[in-house]
Amino acid sequence: MPAEPIHLSVTDAYDRWSRFYDTYDNPMVAAATRIVAQGLGGVQGASVFEFGCGTGRNLSALLAMGAARVTGCDLSIGMLEQARQRDARFELMQHDMTQPLPLESQSFDLALFCLSLEHVGDLEPPLREAGRLLKPSGRIAILEIHPFLSLSGVAAHFQDGSEEIRMPAYPHQFAAYCNTCARLGLRIEFCREWRPCDFQPPLTDKSFKRGSQSPLLLELQLRS
Repeated sequence: MPAEPIHLSVTDAYDRWSRFYDTYDNPMVAAATRIVAQGLGGVQGASVFEFGCGTGRNLSALLAMGAARVTGCDLSIGMLEQARQRDARFELMQHDMTQPLPLESQSFDLALFCLSLEHVGDLEPPLREAGRLLKPSGRIAILEIHPFLSLSGVAAHFQDGSEEIRMPAYPHQFAAYCNTCARLGLRIEFCREWRPCDFQPPLTDKSFKRGSQSPLLLELQLRS
């Protein structure tokens, strides 16, 4: 009989995962990494802030795309340590994204959420803070597990040896994104639902276990 999953806090789970996060076969991370590196665009000379930056994979890609300044926050000390080892140019801080940041308003061109909003129950505090950080011409980019999947129970988890590790996750409906944006005065400028078949070259085999047409990720681009 399979062992029961071990449930940890978000911080403890990512501290544990940080040792092998970048080598773990995670279809959501693989897809999101590809979208950031190939699809975000418009970051040449930009200042970027990532909420839940993890090991700095996206920050590294953004620098390679020409971003002038990349800053990120994360709850996990372990993930931040991996990010610091990746590139000394990253500006990093340990911080809870549901709380105000010690940063000046209107100081960033792009705010990024990538597989991080599933760990907050209320979308409004982090999106409000992202809006505060944006310059008047700035935008917010969101890449999250598709609601079809999250509402069916798919959430961040990993296998560490014989143990399955799970952490708090909150499925957000399309309506939650739309209504939160409306309350905050944010406009959804672009929306795309990414499927395994949309990626060339193909993602790993694990990404296709629900079929090539089954949505993996939701991408939103917001402006104030």
